[in-house]
Amino acid sequence: MDRLIRCECGFIARGESDDAVVAAIETHMSSDHPDVLARLDRSEIYHWIEQT
Repeated sequence: MDRLIRCECGFIARGESDDAVVAAIETHMSSDHPDVLARLDRSEIYHWIEQT
């Protein structure tokens, strides 16, 4: 099953594993939302994962 994380801005990160989708959303957030990313612990992002 693929995994995804939906950003509040509408961006959707997709990956084949939890680590892949978290890395994809971190890449997006580092360029578009660096202030938000700086306040997050990586473990929090794992709770955002949805399975498709």
